[in-house]
Parts: sequence; C-alpha cells; structure tokens
Amino acid sequence: MKKTKESIELKRNKVYEAAYSKAMWERKKKVEDEKERNQNNLDRKIAQIDRKIMAKLKRKKEDCDKKMKNEIRKLQWKPEKEYKVKKKKLNKLEFAMEIAQENARLRDSDSEWRWYCISCDCLKERWEHAWGHYIPRWVKNICLSPININLQCHSCNKLMWPYKTTPRGISTAIRYRENLIKKCSLEAVEQIEGKKIAYFQKWYETNWDYGQWDIYLDDFIDQLILENTERWSRKSFYAPRKNWKKIWEENKS
Repeated sequence: MKKTKESIELKRNKVYEAAYSKAMWERKKKVEDEKERNQNNLDRKIAQIDRKIMAKLKRKKEDCDKKMKNEIRKLQWKPEKEYKVKKKKLNKLEFAMEIAQENARLRDSDSEWRWYCISCDCLKERWEHAWGHYIPRWVKNICLSPININLQCHSCNKLMWPYKTTPRGISTAIRYRENLIKKCSLEAVEQIEGKKIAYFQKWYETNWDYGQWDIYLDDFIDQLILENTERWSRKSFYAPRKNWKKIWEENKS
C-alpha cells in the first residue's frame, strides 16, 4: 500500500489512541489501589496520578507528531528534521536503588528465578516479585542497605506500604521482621532500626536532607555495579537486563 499524507496521519492517530487507552487503564488501576488503602488524602493522590498520566500522554503526543512530520517530509522528498533531545539528568539515588534492588533479586532467587517471600514465606515465581523494603526507601541513610531490601510478593508488599495501619498490614510487617532476623540476625535488624530513629531525630532537629549524599553515592554506585557483575556471573543462563557500568560512565559527572 502506497503511503500518503492521510495514511500517515491515520497511523499517528491510531498509535496515540492506543497509548491513551493504555494510560487510562493504568490510571484506573492506580486509583483503585489508592481507594483500597482508604487514605484520607485520596483527592490529592488522584490529582497527582492525573498529572503524571497527562504529562506522559503529552510526551507521547509530541513523539507521534515528530515522527508523523518527518514521514510526511520524507514523502515530499525533503530531509528529515532533527529534533533536539533533552538529556535527562541521572538521579544518582534512584539509579543506585535500581542496582541494589536487582542485586537483592540475584541474591535471593534460585537457579529458576524462584524465591521465598520474606513475609509469607511462600515459594513464588519470578513474575510475582516486588522489592520489599523493611525501612521505607525514603530513609536515605539505610535505603541502599542489603539487609533492608528483600524479595517480597506483591500482595504482601501492598499490605505493608505506604501505611501499616490495618491488622493484616501489621501482621505482615511483624512476619517480615521475624523472617529478617532469621535471615540475618537480631543485631543487624536492630542496627538499621536504630539508624532509622537517628535519621528522624537529625531531620526534626536540623531539617537535614543529606545535602552531601551525591558525593558519597559515587563510590557506593561503583561497589554496587561490581557486586552486580559478580552476581550475574553466577546466573549464566540469563543475560543482564541493563549495562549499569555503561550507563554510569556516560552520566557520571
């Protein structure tokens, strides 16, 4: 079928409509999850979800328009227009968190990528895993601690966070702690719990936000990447998901 301006525009509209339908499905699912948690600030959470969805759709629309215009220009024997791509600055903490979470998965899973949930202690398949943090990930002084990150099934993870106010959520958190003590030791668990208290004390007293955190992360990321490479070498039947070393070298400042 010969390409025409109308067929290119029609293709662009179909791609955008598919992206819009997917985004609305994601929004519905996220809103339902928030309603299940019975949060007091539900309206604010829904508004936050809507802002993220609309921003995502706006970017998708811009990409579709750029591709459509270049295809039309190509049809008219004109050179393609080059659009400047804004390079997103690497968030070092989120980047380090991704590597630490993958290291936890490699550490806790067996040769078939199966693993036991840290809370319910049931054997799970690889598509059922979530990264369960014993102490919330926004407590920066322990968010990357290997003891704090353990594989957890989605149902248990959903019960624990963001609020452990329901009876099932409290019992899930208690089982997490009991199994973590068995896995590591009571001293190790009490140590990270003490660091959590110290973090909040420091924050409330001085509003300390770890302004020098990026400086300390540079060496820490190198250690995480080295550990990741070593752990992947023991899982030779699977290929690594991302080349962390290459990404880090390209974005390291």
